[in-house]
Amino acid sequence: MAVKDEKKKGTLINELIKNGIYKLFDKQLYELPIIVLESEYNKLRGC
Repeated sequence: MAVKDEKKKGTLINELIKNGIYKLFDKQLYELPIIVLESEYNKLRGC
């Protein structure tokens, strides 16, 4: 994974944690692909 993608993934994880989401399905956030994290983040924002 590129450094840019890792930073983006870290940012998404931090934003989800701020909103009280620590796990999705049966996995920890860091185990999920970036596309799933982006999707969940967009749901929070109402996009």
